[in-house]
Amino acid sequence: MQSTKSGLSPLVIVLLVVATCASLFAAYKRFHIEESNRRVEIALEWQEIAALAQADHREFPPDYNRIDDILTAMKAASVTTVVISEDTITTLEQSGAIRPTHESGPDVPIPSDSGVTIVTVDSESNLQRISAALKLRGLRGEVTTGLPAAGTRTIFYWSLTPPQSPQSGAAPPPMRPSQVATTADYANLRTMGLGLPPDVVKLVQKENMRIAGRISNFAGVTADSALAALKDLGDTGGASTVIFNGEEVLGWRGLEPEVAKIFSTGKKAPIAAMPGQVGVFQGIPEYGAVEFGKQKGDEKLQTKLQGQYVRVHSIQAAEMGQMNEEEAIDRFVRAAKERNIRFCYVRLSTFAGKDPVGENVKFLNKITHGMSQGSMATGGGLQFGAARQYEDTGLTDRFGWLFGVIALGAAAGTVWMLVALAPMANSRQILLAIVLGLLCAGAAIFLQETGRKLVAFLAGIVFPTIACLVTYPGRSEDKGSEAMPSDLQAPPGMASPAASLAAAFRTLSIASLITAVGIIQVVGLLASRPFMMRANQFLGIKAQHAIPLLIIALVAIAGGVVRGETWERLFNRAKARLGDAMAEPARFGTLALGIIAIAALILVVARTGNDAGVGVSGTELSFRAFMDRILPVRPRTKEFLVGHPAFVLAIAWWWRGRRRLAIPAFVVGSLGQVSLLNTFCHIHTPLIISIWRDGLGLLLGALIGSAIFLAVEAAFSIGRRKPATSAADRAVASARTAEKSPQA
Repeated sequence: MQSTKSGLSPLVIVLLVVATCASLFAAYKRFHIEESNRRVEIALEWQEIAALAQADHREFPPDYNRIDDILTAMKAASVTTVVISEDTITTLEQSGAIRPTHESGPDVPIPSDSGVTIVTVDSESNLQRISAALKLRGLRGEVTTGLPAAGTRTIFYWSLTPPQSPQSGAAPPPMRPSQVATTADYANLRTMGLGLPPDVVKLVQKENMRIAGRISNFAGVTADSALAALKDLGDTGGASTVIFNGEEVLGWRGLEPEVAKIFSTGKKAPIAAMPGQVGVFQGIPEYGAVEFGKQKGDEKLQTKLQGQYVRVHSIQAAEMGQMNEEEAIDRFVRAAKERNIRFCYVRLSTFAGKDPVGENVKFLNKITHGMSQGSMATGGGLQFGAARQYEDTGLTDRFGWLFGVIALGAAAGTVWMLVALAPMANSRQILLAIVLGLLCAGAAIFLQETGRKLVAFLAGIVFPTIACLVTYPGRSEDKGSEAMPSDLQAPPGMASPAASLAAAFRTLSIASLITAVGIIQVVGLLASRPFMMRANQFLGIKAQHAIPLLIIALVAIAGGVVRGETWERLFNRAKARLGDAMAEPARFGTLALGIIAIAALILVVARTGNDAGVGVSGTELSFRAFMDRILPVRPRTKEFLVGHPAFVLAIAWWWRGRRRLAIPAFVVGSLGQVSLLNTFCHIHTPLIISIWRDGLGLLLGALIGSAIFLAVEAAFSIGRRKPATSAADRAVASARTAEKSPQA
C-alpha cells in the first residue's frame, strides 16, 4: 500500500461523534437513576440487641423494658430495621420451649423402646407452628389425639387442658389436637425453620421499625413450598427484606429461576401504617443480596433477577472481631458511597464496658456521619430510611437500537488505532469501518448484554491504546528512508525544564481526552440496571489492563511510531527490531529488568478487578484510609503513584533529551491511561465517584511526576558540575599531558 498522510476518514470521525453523543445520553440516564436513589437502610441483628440488653449495667425501675430503651436509642442513631432469624426446632429446644424424650405422656401411649421420639411442646401456638412448617416442606404431619399411624418416627406433643363442663343445653367444646406425628427422624428436623418468632416480631413492629427476615434453604424445596415460605415471611413475619441464612440461597440447587420469578412477580405493599410510621408489609419481601457473601446459588439468582433486589453489605462476626472500629466504619461508608449499597447490615462493635449501649450508638453515628458527609456532587449527602431497588434506565426496552449506535464508536476506534500505527487510504478506512460497524452494532443489539460486553471490551482496549500511540515520544514523519529515521533515535533538541513540563502536561491532557472517548462509550454500552447492581459485569477486566500495555511495550521494542510509515515498512522494521532483540546476548541487568517488568505486570493484573487475586498489605490499607480522610474520593494508587507520574516523566525527559529514560517510563506510564478507563468499567460504582477518582488521580499524578522530574534534573545538574582545582593540580595535569604527547 502506498504511503499516505490523509489521517482519519471523515466517516470514522462522524461515527465517533455520533457514538459519543449517544453514549452521553445513556450516561445521563444512568446518572439520573443513581442520583434518585440515595437512601440507605441501617439494620441491626436482633440477637445482638438482646445480648446488648443483657450487657447493659444501668439501673432500671422494676417495670422498665431495656429492649424498648435500646431500640429507641438505635432509632435515634438512624437504625430503621431489625434483622430477625427464623426459629428452628433447635432454638426452641435451647429456650426450653420443647423437650425431646422417649417417654410417653398420658395422651401418647407409645412404648419407650419403640424408637419414636416424643417431643413435649410448651404451647398450642408452637405446636401449630411446627405443624405448619412440616406441611410447608411437604412432610407428613398427621394431627391426631390417639395412636399415631404406622411409620411414625417423631411425635410433637402438647398436654391439653381438660375441657370445662358445658352449661346446660350447650354442646361440649370439641377436643383440640394434642399431637403432630411425622415419619421424619427428630435429628433431621432440628434445623427445620418455623418462621420468625411472633413475640419478637410484635415487639419490633410496636417500635415502628422494619423487619428483615432470615430463613434457610431446606431439603425437598419446591416452587410451591418456596412461595409459601416467602409469603409467610412477608405476611406473618412482616418482613420487607429477606437475607438467606447459611451457605445456600432458597432453591439451591436448580430452583433458582423459579425463586427469582417469585421475587420478581411478588407484590410488596405496606399496610396499616400511621403517619410517620414505617408500617408492616404483606406479600413477598425483597431479596437482599449480600455483597461478598458467596452463598451457593446467589450469583445465579442475581442474574435471573436482573438487578431487581437490594444490595446488602455486612461484616461477618468473626471478621468483625479482628477489625478495629475505624476499619469497620470505613467499610460501611465506602460500601454505601462507592458501590451502590443501600442496605447496611451492621454488627455491633462491643458488649463490654459500663455503657455498651452508648458506645454502640457512637459507633453507628460515626457510620451515618461518614455516609451523610459531603454533598451529592462528591458522592456524599446520603440519607437514611427504607432501602429500595434501583430503577432501570429503560434503554434496553425503549431504546435498544441506541446501543447499536454506541457500538459504532468501538468500530471507528478500531480503525483509528490501526491508522495510528500506519496510514490507511480513505477507501479502506470506510470499508473497514462499515464492516466493523455492522459487526459491533449487530452484537450490541442482537446478542443483548453479552454483545454489549464484547463491544465494551473492545472499546476498553482500543482507546487507551490510541491515546498512547498518538502521544508516543518522538512520533515523527516518515522521510522515506528505509533505515530508521534519525529523529526517532533522539529528540530534536533539549528544551528547558519548564518547557519540558509544559509539553508533558499538554500531552497528558491530549491522551486523557482520547481515553475519555472510550470511557464514555463503555459507560453508555453498559448503562442498565443489571450492570449497576453487579448482576452482570464488564467482560475481561484483567485482559483490558494487560492487552494495551503489551501493545505499547511491543511498539517500544519495535522502535516506536512513525507517522506516514507504510504497513509493509512497519512490519519490516518491527521484524528487524524484534530479531535484534532476540539475538542480543543475555546480560544480567537486562534479564533482571525483564523479570521485574513481567512480575510488575502480573501484579498489576492480579490486583485488578472486584475480586483481586493479591491481598493488600497493612501499610497500604493505612495509606488508603489516610487518603480517604483527606480527599473527597480516594484515587487509584496505580494511577497517581505510578501511571501518571511515569507518563509525565516520559514526555518531559524526551524533551530534555533523555531518550533512554523516556521510552521505558512511557511504557509504564501507559498504565495510567489504561487504568483511567478501567475505573469506569466498575459499573456498580456511581458515575460521580469514578469522575472524582480519575480527576484527582490525574491531578496528583501530574504533581508527583513534576516533583520527581525537577528532583532528578537537580541531581543531574549537580553531577555535571566540575570540581574546582588548585594551580598546583593544573600544573601537574599539564605536565602529564606533555609527557604523553608524540613530541615528548
